[in-house]
Amino acid sequence: MTGAERIRTALRRGTPDRVPTFEWFLDASVCQTLTGTPDPVDAACRLDLDGINVRPDYRRRAIDAATFVDEWGVTRAETGDSLPCVVASPLHEDARPEEIGFPDPEASHRFATLERALRAADGRRAVVLNLRDGFSDLRDLLGYETALMQLALAPAAFTALLARVVDYNLALARVAVRRYGIEIIATTDDVANGKGLLISPAMYFDAVAPAFRRAVQGFKDLGCLVVKHSDGDVRSLVDFWIESGIDGLDPIDPRGGMDLGAMKAAYGDRICLKGNVDCAGVLQGGTEAEVADAVRACLRRGGRSGYILSSSNTIHRGVRPANYRAMLETLRQEGWRDVHGASAAPACATPP
Repeated sequence: MTGAERIRTALRRGTPDRVPTFEWFLDASVCQTLTGTPDPVDAACRLDLDGINVRPDYRRRAIDAATFVDEWGVTRAETGDSLPCVVASPLHEDARPEEIGFPDPEASHRFATLERALRAADGRRAVVLNLRDGFSDLRDLLGYETALMQLALAPAAFTALLARVVDYNLALARVAVRRYGIEIIATTDDVANGKGLLISPAMYFDAVAPAFRRAVQGFKDLGCLVVKHSDGDVRSLVDFWIESGIDGLDPIDPRGGMDLGAMKAAYGDRICLKGNVDCAGVLQGGTEAEVADAVRACLRRGGRSGYILSSSNTIHRGVRPANYRAMLETLRQEGWRDVHGASAAPACATPP
């Protein structure tokens, strides 16, 4: 099987020849150490990952060496890790949603990285388009505090802006499917932390849930498989997300009390699970032997059908490169199956 076939098979809850793996983001310094290139697309190929995750591209206007404004008007700062942080949001709580300009989804540069990833993947790796299902865009546009306050005090304005954000992400998806034949879409909107949801369940289901369902159904109507990501303890939302149409759930966050074995028993017949090697624990501070043990535990709990092994979030700058290598090597040694479903690693299972 190719990596693309493995991921599609897993997302459809089938049994690929090996449990697949890919990451949302690969830190440049980890990539450089392991592969000799800081570029995550090239590094994903050199590491022989089964998939490459990419986001749409937005031009930047530099403010200083570390700070820039993107096409959304959001001011961000490079932190040294793979994701810049929001420094200032462009909207105020009294902004009129219908008057806000969004970037052009059809712009010629919007999918430059996607095009490069597709060339690099050459049909052998899945290329996953990383979009939003709403909440994170509002967080960036309004700022965390303002977004939450608007949700509580002016829910009509919140839901109006959320509707526009969903429309925009659906427009991006339509372009990507029409132009490039994209088959897998992921949404990486965090709505929880280790203690539970960031907002009350009532607020979520009143204001956010309808937009989420519309986003997922829109992606599904385009023929795409859909993976939902959220850190934290999301157990109160999993049934709703599945009913909305997701095919996969990530990262089964161990820091949020999410147990992979329990989640597999509860939901493994309905969705694919992705995760959950702890990137804030063993991948960062453990030994290579401990990483190997963690991978084996994930393979036992996640099974060889409907499971994608990955970190519990991203391969960030704090991850020891040797530990990520140990994670991949253990998967290549242990993640295969024979016709009876048992482990049966071929001689070429360990990457060069």
